[in-house]
Amino acid sequence: MSHAILLLALCQPCAAGCDKASSPTPVLLDTDIGSDIDDAFALALVLASPELDLRGVTTVSGDTHARAMMVCAWLSRIGRNDVPVAAGKPPQPACAIAGQIQYVRHPAVIFNRTSKPARQGAVALLHQQLKKQPGQTILALGPLTNIAALLREHPECKPWIQRIVLMGGSLRAGYDGKPGRVAEYNIKTDIAAARAVFRSGVPLLVVPLDVTAQLRLGEAERSKIFAAGGLSNQQLQCLYQLWDQETPILFDPAAVALCIDEKHFKLRRMLLDVDDDGMTHIGLARPNARLAFEIKEKEFLAWFTDRLARPVKSRPAQAPVNVATLLPRGNMPKRVHVCEDFDTDIERRWWMSGKRETKNLPPGRSACRGVLTQDFDDRMGDMKAMYTAVIFNPVPGPPMGPRTRLSFRYYLKGSDTLRVQIYSLTNGYHRHLTLTRLPQGAWHEATVDMTVARRPDGSGKALAENERIDDIQFYTDPTAELIISDIVLYEAAEPDEKRPFPTRLHFTGWFDTGKQGKEWPGDFDIVAHKPPRTWKCARSVKRDDRSAWIRLDLRGPRPVGANPRLFFRYHLAGADRMEVVLVNRTTRARVAMTLKAADSRDWAQTTMHFARVPGTVDEIHFLVPADAVLQVDDVLLYSEIPPARAGS
Repeated sequence: MSHAILLLALCQPCAAGCDKASSPTPVLLDTDIGSDIDDAFALALVLASPELDLRGVTTVSGDTHARAMMVCAWLSRIGRNDVPVAAGKPPQPACAIAGQIQYVRHPAVIFNRTSKPARQGAVALLHQQLKKQPGQTILALGPLTNIAALLREHPECKPWIQRIVLMGGSLRAGYDGKPGRVAEYNIKTDIAAARAVFRSGVPLLVVPLDVTAQLRLGEAERSKIFAAGGLSNQQLQCLYQLWDQETPILFDPAAVALCIDEKHFKLRRMLLDVDDDGMTHIGLARPNARLAFEIKEKEFLAWFTDRLARPVKSRPAQAPVNVATLLPRGNMPKRVHVCEDFDTDIERRWWMSGKRETKNLPPGRSACRGVLTQDFDDRMGDMKAMYTAVIFNPVPGPPMGPRTRLSFRYYLKGSDTLRVQIYSLTNGYHRHLTLTRLPQGAWHEATVDMTVARRPDGSGKALAENERIDDIQFYTDPTAELIISDIVLYEAAEPDEKRPFPTRLHFTGWFDTGKQGKEWPGDFDIVAHKPPRTWKCARSVKRDDRSAWIRLDLRGPRPVGANPRLFFRYHLAGADRMEVVLVNRTTRARVAMTLKAADSRDWAQTTMHFARVPGTVDEIHFLVPADAVLQVDDVLLYSEIPPARAGS
């Protein structure tokens, strides 16, 4: 065929397949949801489209089980547990899941209260569903690994596939300002799989990168979609928030749209193949695909927005219960159970809801912005509602005292109500209290008495001494803006305490629960206290022939300022002094002080005032002679209140 004839063929739009189906099109979705955000928008479009009948979802690339759990969580939350989900089996292309993984850090998922992926793998599920009802469409939105494996392991299923609709390849222009053509991700990630699918003989409907690259969903369109409400849109909005970028490009939704209505596209029949570099090429032989070579961008974006922005009747807000009042923070806490200032990324694995805030911050602080989630209270919470929430898990769950307080900074806009909730590991239920008529639009400080928190129906006893707690949670309206910083869970000051509450708490170490290494990194042993003292402490280990030590790793650099304070309780036997060192491992800077120890027959406590400390500290060393035994407990690294403010 001459180039002129080929060009003429390419310019002839294809009329075949353009008639709308009289009944919903059964589709099997294969997705790498959790990486870029377009897969989430594509799933939302499938679920919002009556023209499509979703018969199963399979996941591809990287941690396919985590991706499958994300789909299961979404479907469970909107009442679509009827859709089976399966994860692709290894080997899979390598691809990490970033911020969106937080979507499944929820007790409903962690403790199997949602549907779970099928035990069978993706290939087995696809084969089973196709055999059950031949004539289904496979919608492939990621690398073609699972689809190629299906065709290789079950070649008999080829006639059962109506068509494979895929987003993949590039044929003309570059992408995102890059000159020339580029190898599109879904194709180049698994070239062998793409080549196998393209050469399989199964009818293909392809929308390439260069057609979809300009489908940018602007702020106005996003606002319209998210304002429409509805549980499915809220799942989409949550994943969008965790994606933590601004403007999605609707690569994959374009492929979904092809399954619904081809009116937005111009199509051509052609032969497509893949070379060894992952580039998609047009061949001269018999066509194997129908290719979308043009899209009406404005028309498509308007249609897509209107489809997802169909209004959903909102549920009436519930009246607040367990309403509480704010308290003063008081003086120096008797004990600090938990402090979280969101400074270190190493603790990000404990952020159950929320993402790092980079713009609206309290002076000199880091903060966490709330994102959408369900209530973590699966027993008495409203599981058909979504909330904007910040949730922090103080692993591994410390024991409380009889006068537990919670202090935090907050920024609230769009609501004047904030629910503060805590989970009891000891009792296995949540308690909460509600703050109302809070000021909005500025940073404020709040302190509450957690012993007045109760279950939503008012039941349950007060938070008790030695009761272990877990997640610390802040909820507000799903349309509101919430940012949280400087969480401090502490035991209220003794009546005769004169020292002021610290301006900033950097690290607290109490060793009562959790293991050395995972929760408490460093060099030491965790041992039980001898009666009458209870719980546990850190004990020194041999460093070499001349010394022993306790090396506390602070789980990341702590910006301690110029003059930090270090409080700790200790018991030293076999020596009358110790050296205490604040260390910055990166710069190797260290500031040391020597402490003359108290009588070894009992525990003692001290506060050490350091000066000329480097900007950040990531370790504390307690050094003693090799034949001495040091025990340490209740370590608290903090910044003293400036003298000018001491009387304010």
